[in-house]
Amino acid sequence: MKIDRFNRKNINIFQKDFLKRLLFYFLTIITITFILSINFLPGKIMLKAGEVAPRNIAASETIEFIDKKATEKLKEAAIKSTHEVYNLNLASIENSERELSDFFSDLRNLINQYHAALEKQIADSRDSNLIDNSFLDNSGKMISEKYSINMDNTVLVNLVKLDQFSLEEIERNVSQSIKKIMQQGVKENDMELAKKQVVREISELSSSTYTAILAGEVGEYFLKPSLFLDEATTQAKKQEAAASVRDVKGIIRKDQVIIRKGEIVTDDHIEKLEALGLQNPTMRFKDIFGLFLINALLISLLYFYIFTYHKDIFDDINKILFLGVIYVSTIFIAKISSQISGYIIPTAFASMLIALTLNSRLALGMTFLIGVNIGFIFLGEIDYTIVALAGGLISIFSIRKATQRSSLTRAGLLIAAVNVVSIISLGLIHRNPTNLMFRSSMWGVLNGFISAILTLGILPFLETFFDISSSFRLMELTNPNQPLLKQLLVEAPGTYHHSVVVGNLAEAATEEIGGNSLLARVGAYYHDIGKLKRPYFFAENQEAYKNIHDELEPSLSALVIASHVKEGVDLARKHKLPKPIIEIINQHHGTGIISYFYHRALQSNIDKSGEIDEESYRYSGPKPQSKEAGVILLADMLEAEARTLNNPTASRIKSLTQNVINKNLVNGQLDDCNLTLRELNKIKDVFSRILTGMFHNRVEYPDEELINKLKKERVQNESANKKQSETDDRSVQDEKNVIGSNGINESKRSK
Repeated sequence: MKIDRFNRKNINIFQKDFLKRLLFYFLTIITITFILSINFLPGKIMLKAGEVAPRNIAASETIEFIDKKATEKLKEAAIKSTHEVYNLNLASIENSERELSDFFSDLRNLINQYHAALEKQIADSRDSNLIDNSFLDNSGKMISEKYSINMDNTVLVNLVKLDQFSLEEIERNVSQSIKKIMQQGVKENDMELAKKQVVREISELSSSTYTAILAGEVGEYFLKPSLFLDEATTQAKKQEAAASVRDVKGIIRKDQVIIRKGEIVTDDHIEKLEALGLQNPTMRFKDIFGLFLINALLISLLYFYIFTYHKDIFDDINKILFLGVIYVSTIFIAKISSQISGYIIPTAFASMLIALTLNSRLALGMTFLIGVNIGFIFLGEIDYTIVALAGGLISIFSIRKATQRSSLTRAGLLIAAVNVVSIISLGLIHRNPTNLMFRSSMWGVLNGFISAILTLGILPFLETFFDISSSFRLMELTNPNQPLLKQLLVEAPGTYHHSVVVGNLAEAATEEIGGNSLLARVGAYYHDIGKLKRPYFFAENQEAYKNIHDELEPSLSALVIASHVKEGVDLARKHKLPKPIIEIINQHHGTGIISYFYHRALQSNIDKSGEIDEESYRYSGPKPQSKEAGVILLADMLEAEARTLNNPTASRIKSLTQNVINKNLVNGQLDDCNLTLRELNKIKDVFSRILTGMFHNRVEYPDEELINKLKKERVQNESANKKQSETDDRSVQDEKNVIGSNGINESKRSK
């Protein structure tokens, strides 16, 4: 059950952190997209043809646009030149032939009726003219209504009075002529011309003028259109012709004046303004969505990079927030600065802030990401991106090992110099005039100084707000006049000296393995500040003849010793030390056992029943979580044990160093700090070299009394030697005199 509850707790914590990061991830993307999308927001130009332009309006970008008016004219011409499609309607020809046949059939019936009526009237001795008029009028109306024609009664009378041969000739000629003309195709608009053609055809076929005239009249009545417009095909051909017309394109250059103040607005002006998106503007949602997607991609890649290569930063939500604030602030400043000049954008200040507080490699990645977004601000102008990248990169290299705030002045000068070189180089490539290159270079110089000033001014606030320490802040903490170090020196001088030695060991070892050597040094200086509460409970601060733990139970002594970690954390928080230093204080003993008092407890419990709880003699931890904390743990333990060596030779020190590292490896104290075996081997070599130098053999210097005694003996010896030499000289002289007198006597005897 405990395990299940623990797992659920971990999952909840993970979900909470995950939701925080997810929320901040989308918030960053939306904010950056909003800042960059200002370029795509509609303007406030609302002009109409015939109005007077209130101001100069210039193009904000180079675009290629379609000249709608010229293109439309070409399309209209293409449509007009497209021939209409007509289809020959055979059904219309058949209907015309059928109507014509029915007409002549009805005409023959009418003729028969007419002759029958005429014969009856003659038999009744009545006037035949009355029959003609009434009968033919009624018949003409019936025929006109039936065939939807307006036939003149005179034509009908003449047809009725024809003989059979003439009627058949007329029927034949009319039918043949109409069929021929309709098969050739007759449009509705061409009916008058077609009727003339029918009359001409009939005239050529007729045997007499009279029958030709009557046949022509009938042919005109029954001639119908046979060609009909195919609207669908015609429309398709017109659309095809219009689509085949290429758009007439024009080019508007960036900064080209579209219309000047006081000019009369024309349709051409409005067309160009619409092409630029300035006239009757609308929100360009596609562009904004594209910006959202590309920023989501870039920020996602940044997240994956941090998660993979800077896990410690990814796990610290404060550092993620810090990166986001720097990123958004830089893009916002870039957007504002772009209204003055693209060369004044202080990208380098973001690069320096990240390099000073977090990591130089991460600063490189952020610099490239900011450079890409600067390209979006200027709609793809690569010159500004190149200058921003050059300034950002040189700023990272210039403060890579900076430990004093005055180093930012040198960084500002380097940024200015690199900006000038970049701007002049790009100007030469683009063949810009000298005065333009000079003006742009001045903006580049100002960029360098603004970057340095912003970094210097903003850094302290960011350090405090996000609890992140820069190399400058860490360097300030090494000053012996810092309150805690000063108090440590006065109240616990042994601990102070121990901390300084541990700092030297940790700094050199961390430098060797590529860690943050300055952080290791500062962490070592402050790792034992918890001993200030009870300094004389610790051996390095005790008098040689008195040990307060001799009067205490081992368990109580172990409790007091272990408490200095918690008290050190409380004291560090009270004095607002950086979070990494507090973590080192909390982790510098890990969960190691307080072996001296645990051993005493075991010895004192030999004759007693019951077991000794080993956990009561352990530090509460946690184990070191960073390489710097792991190195300090090893240096702290090694420095203490090295002082117990009776004869600290190089071989003994090296053996002790190896034993300390092995012991912590076996106990698992280094499991969470990512120290590799190769790095531990390097640490061993550094520790051995430094401790050997510290404990090298020295010649014993004689005291003052011995020196004075030796001086006195030397004077006495010199006096005795002087008297002896004088005695020897007199003896030699006496011998010479004796020899001389003997020689004289001998010479006398010879004579």
